[in-house]
Amino acid sequence: MTYLNNIPRYLLYALLIFTPLARGSVQPWAVAVIEIVTLIALTLFLIHNCLTRDWKWIRTPLDLPLCCLLVICLLSSFFSVHKWTSLWAFTLLVNYLTIYYLTIHLIKTRSQLRTLIYIIIGVATFLAVFGLFKRFGANPFPWWDYGDIRYVPYRLSSTYGNANHLAGYMEMAIPLLLGLFMLGYTRGKLFILFYITLLILTSLILTLSRGGWIGMLTGLIFMSLSLLYSKDFIYKKSLIGSIAGFIILALIILASTPVVERIMTLEQNVQEPSFEGRAKVWVGVIEMIGDYPILGSGPGTFATVCTQYQPPGQASRYFYAHNDYLHFISETGLILIPIIIWMIIALYRKGFKKFKNPSRLIRATTLGAMTAITAILIHSIVDFNLHIPANAILFTLLAAIVVSPIPEGSK
Repeated sequence: MTYLNNIPRYLLYALLIFTPLARGSVQPWAVAVIEIVTLIALTLFLIHNCLTRDWKWIRTPLDLPLCCLLVICLLSSFFSVHKWTSLWAFTLLVNYLTIYYLTIHLIKTRSQLRTLIYIIIGVATFLAVFGLFKRFGANPFPWWDYGDIRYVPYRLSSTYGNANHLAGYMEMAIPLLLGLFMLGYTRGKLFILFYITLLILTSLILTLSRGGWIGMLTGLIFMSLSLLYSKDFIYKKSLIGSIAGFIILALIILASTPVVERIMTLEQNVQEPSFEGRAKVWVGVIEMIGDYPILGSGPGTFATVCTQYQPPGQASRYFYAHNDYLHFISETGLILIPIIIWMIIALYRKGFKKFKNPSRLIRATTLGAMTAITAILIHSIVDFNLHIPANAILFTLLAAIVVSPIPEGSK
């Protein structure tokens, strides 16, 4: 019966590979594939548990806040201004929670954790390589060439339709890759890791995503401070030297003309919403929250309701608030704020506790996952990465890595 337990795990791996390649899985058909695969994985997992009579529930610090989140979203859906839309949005939330708990119950050994990390890094490497080929006009796969893309052609987007969302994926993958440097690999493997890091970092910079840059920088500061204050990390001088080298390298890459222009035109880029444009929309979203303060307008209804609050003079319709926090609050109400704070505190408290574990693998993966979460939480202030299924699933897996029990055989 072992295969019944292995297949759901392989299906999780398959979702990790499939979702970024399918244009971030923003299309309805891709979302349908995600839900079908998740349902199959859950069914096989439950069948295995029935046959083995193994119904042990693995508790995590996020259980109670996630339960509250589920209840709030269900109530919000019931009182939604468009119940059918909210039903589908609620179903997707349940799908993410299913992936979270499947990860908790299926990734239980040291080897399985390594495999999960390697797959994430492998996908990010492919996205970087393909993105660079596509960026310079060599696209062997025409179905990944989007004629309707709204953004400037010199921004690296790889398989995504939006360069900002590729940046979101990369800024979650890079910290996991950096964490592997803590595992004491040989010089040959360290050289390969360094080369892959340089490759993925270059692709992140060439997305020209200011939110991605700021998120990644914040994440690296978080990781550096965590290591400097860690009693188990003895290479503090090397870390400081690496930080200095990274800054110099980043400045060299940033010296390219398109990147400099991108930095200098924070509010003048007409190809996509500027920061000023986003700020105007946020004012409307805050007004929307004031009209739906308790349970919001309902999950998934933002694009419909926000048209009533869109500032005058805005030529394009906003389907997202370009701020995940305001977006979620507008759809589910102000009660979501303490739940978000609760989840963040519970996650980092558990993460810092695991970071003290004597196993280098546990420290490396936990810190890498916390850093990745930090980066995307900052980026989400000015974007909607957590509304992109591929990135939302990766975020879900990272949270599971942080709060999951210590893998078997980790010492």
